[in-house]
Amino acid sequence: MDWKIAGALAFGLVLGWNVYFVNRYRRGDISFGDLATLLGVVGGAAVLSLFPNNTDLFGAYGVGLGVGFFAYFAILVAMVKVSPNFDSDWLLDGRRKNPADGYGYGTDARPTLAPMAPDPARLAQLPSAPPVTINFQGNNPGEASMVRTVGQLEALSAPNPDAMRVQQVCAETWSQAGPNGPFRNASHQYAIEVAHRLGVNVSGSADQILDSIEGNASWRALSDAAAAREAALQGKLVIAGVRSNAGTPPKMEGQLAVVTGGPMNAGGWAPSGYWGSSDPAIAALGGAGAPISGCFRAGLKDQIIYCCRDI
Repeated sequence: MDWKIAGALAFGLVLGWNVYFVNRYRRGDISFGDLATLLGVVGGAAVLSLFPNNTDLFGAYGVGLGVGFFAYFAILVAMVKVSPNFDSDWLLDGRRKNPADGYGYGTDARPTLAPMAPDPARLAQLPSAPPVTINFQGNNPGEASMVRTVGQLEALSAPNPDAMRVQQVCAETWSQAGPNGPFRNASHQYAIEVAHRLGVNVSGSADQILDSIEGNASWRALSDAAAAREAALQGKLVIAGVRSNAGTPPKMEGQLAVVTGGPMNAGGWAPSGYWGSSDPAIAALGGAGAPISGCFRAGLKDQIIYCCRDI
């Protein structure tokens, strides 16, 4: 086994482990949309770009994915088996023995209720822990290292399923168009197709789409690129665009892109996204989820319109 195969296997192991973890602690009902989201995460365009289909790398990734997923469950079963406080009932519906005297739960402990699908209604009924007052004299040198910034909290939170769904639809729409497909050849056709696949109705040219969503109560205008990225991370459909008369000289048509939750560009003014274009050079960059600075030149950054809506 060479390093490439080993790396693909290890990547699959980590992803499989986390897929089981996320599903174990999910909150809310299960739907068929979850299956599409899961398929997008474990076998979407981003994965296939790393491990091409029908290659040894993809095979090793698939094996690692399966092993990591079921290893989580196997270790969980083994820990339940050796614990005096848990049995198979806990795996089935969350029942367990009450802790003996001298044992308890920390105030920040994760509830050990139905492990595959905690019931939010039951969690809300649990009695809250009494407040704990700690009197500490002097300066605690460990406090500063324990404070997390907003960015760190976002990185540790689970991905929004709707945000992953939008990104998967964007990647699939772009990849299924073909080298000269209609979705890539015009930015408004690409945006229309993505929106329709997400259950949102938009139509017209790029300028007409921008006019319609700016004046539509279902859509909300966003102040800047950072707000657009945040809305995308929250699972909103976010469209970015400039009108045909935005530049000098004006163009025959405007330009649109669909914003996703990837990183901003180096200048901090362009979120990530997907797009089509009548310009083949611009269209060729639109399927990688890269910053939309590859779609809009820097001179137009202050004229980009961002709007979002729920899907």
